[in-house]
Order: sequence, then structure tokens, then C-alpha cells
Amino acid sequence: MQEVRSAPSSIESLLGPRERFRPASPSAWHGVEEWLGRELPADYKDFMDGYGDAILCGHLFTPHPEGSDPLLKFMQEEQRRFKEAYQEARDIPAILKSAWDEIIPWACHDWNGDVCVLFPDPGNCQWRVAVAFRQCPEFLLFEGSVTDFLTLLLSERIIPRGWPVRETLWQSMPDSPLI
Repeated sequence: MQEVRSAPSSIESLLGPRERFRPASPSAWHGVEEWLGRELPADYKDFMDGYGDAILCGHLFTPHPEGSDPLLKFMQEEQRRFKEAYQEARDIPAILKSAWDEIIPWACHDWNGDVCVLFPDPGNCQWRVAVAFRQCPEFLLFEGSVTDFLTLLLSERIIPRGWPVRETLWQSMPDSPLI
């Protein structure tokens, strides 16, 4: 297990002006959070409202509550796959074991199937980010929020192992219903 420290920033400083002009409806966010049983982090919701239903760096799919692959459906399907794939893994970090039932997939890398997950940090009651490597069950933990993770990925080019990078930082899903 590796751990990467955060580098604070803002979504707009990373990706430029918002690409989505209408945020998800409150009922769409409510449906996701009701299924989770808790609120999602504000920076994550802000990111999805402005830039979701897209591909980052050519390969990282980020679903939106009202996108072509709705966020709730994505989370439900990926959570099932995640738990099936990793429940027998030997080296699950203790912090992830302690939050196992609350781990939430929020993005998927289409190159190799790696999954970005959110999990509550019991030490400070904040959400953190981890990358679950699909091909060899291992985890890369990030210190900080979704914004911190995106700063490392997009600005500082700290890229998880095996992720190819394209210069296009943000690209809408071709069939996205969002404007």
C-alpha cells in the first residue's frame, strides 16, 4: 500500500470554466445520498455538477447523477464488482477494512478497470480517496479530498501505476445528455 499526500487547489483552476451549466437536480443527489445513507463531500458534488459525465486524461470515467451512465446505477454496480473482486484480497489497508461497508466507487479507469473510491476516514470524519488496482488487488491511498486527488492527477501529474495519460484533461462523454 502506498499513500500520497494532498495538494490543495480548486476544480476550476485545474480544468478551467465549468463545462456543465446545470447542476444535477436536488432529487438526483438525494437519491444517491439516500442509497448511501450519508451525504457526499461538497467538493465531489461540485466537481460532478460542473464536470461529470466525462473522461479525464483520456481514460478516467466520471459519472454524473443525470449522465449517460447515471451515478447511482454506476455506484451500485461498481460497488458490487468491487466487493466481489477485493473481499478475498490479503493486504487490504486497515483504514479501508474499517470502512469496508462504506466504500463508494466514484470513477473508473477504462484502460485497466481500476476504480477510484471514496471512503470515510474514521480519524477525522472526512472522506478520502483511494485507487483500487483491479489487475493486482492493491490500493493506493490519497490524503485529502476529491479536489486534492484531482490536483495531484491533473496538475502535478502524479499518476497511479499503469495509467496512461493523454493531454486532453476533460472530454464529455459522446452520448452525454448534459449541457
